[in-house]
Amino acid sequence: MLNIPWILVGDFNAILNSTEHRGGTFDHYSIKSRHFNDFVSRNQLFDLGYQGSPYTWCNNQGGLARRWARLDRFLANNAWLTNFDSYYNKHLPRTSSDHSPLLLSVKCFTHINKRIFRFENFWFDYESCHQTVLKAWKCNSSASHLSPTSHAICRTRKFLSNWKNNGKNSLDIAISKTEEDIQLLESLESTLHYSDLSNIALRGMYNKHTTLLRQNLLRWAQRARLLWLKNGDYNTKFFQQHAKVRGHRNKISAITDDHGVIHSDRSKIESVFAEFYKKLWTTSINASMSDLMYSLPNDLPTLNDNDRDFLIRPVSPAEVYQTLKNMP
Repeated sequence: MLNIPWILVGDFNAILNSTEHRGGTFDHYSIKSRHFNDFVSRNQLFDLGYQGSPYTWCNNQGGLARRWARLDRFLANNAWLTNFDSYYNKHLPRTSSDHSPLLLSVKCFTHINKRIFRFENFWFDYESCHQTVLKAWKCNSSASHLSPTSHAICRTRKFLSNWKNNGKNSLDIAISKTEEDIQLLESLESTLHYSDLSNIALRGMYNKHTTLLRQNLLRWAQRARLLWLKNGDYNTKFFQQHAKVRGHRNKISAITDDHGVIHSDRSKIESVFAEFYKKLWTTSINASMSDLMYSLPNDLPTLNDNDRDFLIRPVSPAEVYQTLKNMP
């Protein structure tokens, strides 16, 4: 496995899974697919994805004999991916060949959007986080169109955002500072200034450093959406790369509007999204309740008296508390 930046491109004459072909059966590709997946996994390569048609090859035959497959692709290792913040592969039209040309575009810097709030699991280790949540829930609710519970949740998010951004809760800074303290104490071991108190302090720093590394591991594993962790593995590069690849896959570089026009400009993409949901949640049709009821199927299950009583009964504070505790 190479440790230098490495990218592969071309016709691999194989596919990674059954969704990458159309026409015929998967049996034709199954053996090659198994070996191809083994090659990609063994060399820790990542597929760079694509824009455009899902297939890069066609046998150009007619009728039931026509076949399509994604035989061409870009594969890169971790060392290559860390050099670029943005990259995308475009499948160009097949004009005079049975294969599509591939066009790879890379950028070193990308536009950073305002990030949505997400609770980090490692915050549970901080007593100040617990106190921040308690403070948010004890505050008196101001005039708001939200219910008291919804208002408290929104206030908690705001308080935690301020707590996170005050600079004292940066894991990277804490890890660097702890390593500096450890280095200073270790440098005193061979001097007359080293004492039993210094030894106790050094052991405490070792424990603190281990805790911070575990928190950092949890942070990146959560961002990578991985549900498993190898106990004792503090190398977060793997999880950071998974988070980066997942972010790239979730990125929307182009979108087609209602008129079939493809937009790649960021402001245009945002406008297409806004227009779509504006049309989705507004309607010019004046439908009466009787019309809506008439549109429902006749075989809908009905509620008995116990079900109706359960739905309209008041919600108790204990039920709200238990529901919030069970939220993922």
